[in-house]
Amino acid sequence: MRIRQKREAEYKQMAFETAVRNPERYRKMLLRLSKFEGTMLNDTNLLEIIAHLYVVGEVSSSHIRITNSITAEEIKESVIEVNSTRNADGGFPKGYASRFWTYMRTLSELGFVYAQYRKPFKLSRMAKILIKGEVDEQEAFSVQAMKYNRKSPYRNVSNDFNFFRFALNVLLSLREEGKSLSYEQFVPLLFSKNGNVAEFLTLLSKNKFNNPSQAYRFVKKEYGVTNKIATVTDDYPDVVRRLMLISGFISIRYAGKKLIQINESKLDYIKELLNIDFALTDEEKADPKRYFEKLDKGDALFWGIVEKYRKYDKIDGAEYTNKISAIISSYRITEKIICESLDSIGSTKSPIAEFGEIPDPLKLEFYISILIAIKYGDEFYIRPNYKADHVGKPYAHAPGGRGDIDVYSSEVYWLIEVTLIRNRDQMLNTETTSVIRHLHSSAEFKNRSKKYLSLVAPMVHPDIREFFEYSLVKHQREGGRIHIKAYSLKEFVAMTLRKENFKDMEVHTRKILASFGSRSSKV
Repeated sequence: MRIRQKREAEYKQMAFETAVRNPERYRKMLLRLSKFEGTMLNDTNLLEIIAHLYVVGEVSSSHIRITNSITAEEIKESVIEVNSTRNADGGFPKGYASRFWTYMRTLSELGFVYAQYRKPFKLSRMAKILIKGEVDEQEAFSVQAMKYNRKSPYRNVSNDFNFFRFALNVLLSLREEGKSLSYEQFVPLLFSKNGNVAEFLTLLSKNKFNNPSQAYRFVKKEYGVTNKIATVTDDYPDVVRRLMLISGFISIRYAGKKLIQINESKLDYIKELLNIDFALTDEEKADPKRYFEKLDKGDALFWGIVEKYRKYDKIDGAEYTNKISAIISSYRITEKIICESLDSIGSTKSPIAEFGEIPDPLKLEFYISILIAIKYGDEFYIRPNYKADHVGKPYAHAPGGRGDIDVYSSEVYWLIEVTLIRNRDQMLNTETTSVIRHLHSSAEFKNRSKKYLSLVAPMVHPDIREFFEYSLVKHQREGGRIHIKAYSLKEFVAMTLRKENFKDMEVHTRKILASFGSRSSKV
């Protein structure tokens, strides 16, 4: 067997795995993989793991048909065939094993997992509490980012510093001057060799980056770039920005061109994170196991800051309603525009360019909140529970235990749960009992005389409708004045535009109760 020679380290552009652009996927990926903790990552077990990811819908292929009853065992041959052309990577052999590494590389770099070929698979403590909902995505990614190092067992680079700390200090320095970082300026930021803030600010003052082509020509000349322009100015920066967004570090603004700024709602939190001194030894930067263990132990340094700032994420209904109203006003959002925006989810185009950076699942919550505010803002408080920046743009999902959108008055509580999940089994696992639990878990709305729950999804499987119908009957028979209904997105939008949501859910309740009464009388 030929042993590959390790290449000499070079200075390279900051990058993460581009196959997983949306970091929101990682929490579900970790959840699916948690059952394999302790499993030896050999060829047999890796095939079992990858096949499982196909079955549960975390990985897909047009050449592998997944049905409700199919098992991992039944698709293993197809998994081998579909992934047969993938090259060896990260110490994993070519094929399906290499595909596994595609999903583990960034999680390994950030210290969420220890995933090495022919070694037991491990989850960090941060990964475990993220799965349980004891920490949310913004908290988890922001802490892991503060421990990350460019030079690591997973990157053969000469750049030896924490990129996130560097980028945040650049943004803080620009903020003091009343400036922002343009998308084009973000490109050379990724090429810093030593993380020197003053040096980079001088570079900005001496060079113009007015468009992607200009930025590409600069880094090609200064850093000897050989990758294609799309890779350098779009693919790599896109993934890094998304990680910074989900961490709550930045906000995206549009003023003639897109600008990157510090997220003002997390400003003090960011400054305190930056004050923590976390460093890796050369041995820890070279050994995957020691790297994982060091990052895992580092949680204790940051945990007090996380807990301290949780209280600032709890915003009352009036403030959120005002923020949504301000967004509607600032962007001149009409019913027509918000309906077009909802239709655009899943595509690369957005009617409002500035919202294009928001991940699709968050977009759905955001747009539904805006639609509700347009139609019901004068009658109810509208409080989406996602985490939002200082102007109200979302960057991370609601912390565990909270529903998606609360709509309420002194007498009414209406919980709206939204999802982009289409897979029946995934929806049954994540959008049924937890949704009902959210309706009852809030002490704040315990005494409302009328309660409503709407589940909104692109499409609703009959089994999902049946689950909510049984739940409706159960709660009605227990004396609760609760109305529950599952809607397809189109159904919900149409009902909201007519402002008939409450009436429709009440009519639905009467029909279901009558139907169940008829069935029980025949028994």
